[in-house]
Amino acid sequence: MTESLLSPGELRALARARLTLRRPGGVLPGGHLARRRGTSLEFADHRPYQPGDDFRLIDWAVYARHRRLVTKTFAHEVEAPLYILLDASRSMAEGKKDLFSKRLAAALLFVAYRGQDRFALCPFRDRSASAPRPRRGRTALATALQSLLSLSPAGQTDLSGSLTAWVETRPEPGLCVIISDFLSPDGYRDGLLALRHGRHAVAAAQVLARADLDPPRLGEVRLLDVETRRGRSLVLGVGAARAYRDALREWNEGLADACREMASPYFLFPSDTSPVEAALELLAGWGR
Repeated sequence: MTESLLSPGELRALARARLTLRRPGGVLPGGHLARRRGTSLEFADHRPYQPGDDFRLIDWAVYARHRRLVTKTFAHEVEAPLYILLDASRSMAEGKKDLFSKRLAAALLFVAYRGQDRFALCPFRDRSASAPRPRRGRTALATALQSLLSLSPAGQTDLSGSLTAWVETRPEPGLCVIISDFLSPDGYRDGLLALRHGRHAVAAAQVLARADLDPPRLGEVRLLDVETRRGRSLVLGVGAARAYRDALREWNEGLADACREMASPYFLFPSDTSPVEAALELLAGWGR
């Protein structure tokens, strides 16, 4: 079923990619040496030595300098699921943004599947977003891909409302990739903040059509809001086209700045580029 969205060559290119799906999960006392499968231990801090502590975890370098016995403690890292938060509103149908977004989502799901990580596809529109439980394995991948294939853009964009509603379902903290054109009348900041307050790591993948980036037509035009179906006739001249590009650039720079403030990677992908190259760029950028 993956081949319906990605070619065999694209799958081979993705097969070598990896995404680190790990997050801190608290601090373990120094006496806990055992590792469970799928977990790792990373030094976090010191605490005063207590009778019964494992001598192997005493920091003898600290003792040599300060004549004080302290025990090392470790941060416990656990696997975090990958959530693909996919904009399924009507505006994504323009300029084949929906097709690119589906293929990008399929690429990321395939990478998570190959890494034996858990994942979930969560389409959203209006003020709603699905919140399936993240799973791993071939069956989970087939289910997610079938959902992608059957998904049709509909409804209006309410990015912040949808993301906030999704967080309120209390999903397990994980890595969230938001795939959207981010052209939401009510903005995006509250939704991004809701994800961060829900203890999720976030990456924003903005998908725009070439016509979004550079309106191709000048003269008398009728603009149609693809979501509300409201239209407006006007004369689009060089000055108006320039003002539009300036407004779009300011909007996108605001989104990039908001992501930077929240330590969230931001990516802008035209919808006619390779979704596999976009996925690899996203994975590499997230790892920096």
